Amino acid sequence: MVSSGEAGKLEKRMVVEYGITLDGVWLPLAMLRRLRTHGPWDAPFTEATADQERVLLIHALADRHNQVGLHRGTGLTGFLDAIPYEPTVPFEKLPAEGKHHDKRGKGRLITLRNWQPLLHSATLASSG
Repeated sequence: MVSSGEAGKLEKRMVVEYGITLDGVWLPLAMLRRLRTHGPWDAPFTEATADQERVLLIHALADRHNQVGLHRGTGLTGFLDAIPYEPTVPFEKLPAEGKHHDKRGKGRLITLRNWQPLLHSATLASSG
């Protein structure tokens, strides 16, 4: 329900998630970046599944937190830096066919630069 009391419209959207498959386990890039912000004296990182936690620990991408959960491991920063991922880059939207106007909005484009296989037979993958 929306605040006016009317039912909200159900929308369907496709979302692309970038990440790495390491030892057969999907590690979303956004999750790895969030893990990087969790040091040993910060709040523990608890969003990894049991399989993700196992792979992160084996490859030194995370260490066990002193309470529960994980914190960033010694190998995480170098691992993330090796991923050939570039933040979104703005580009001009193309006007609809047959419509020419001066009100062009800004769009976002996600690019991969110089993709190469990564360490530990990791592959760059996207779902969609």
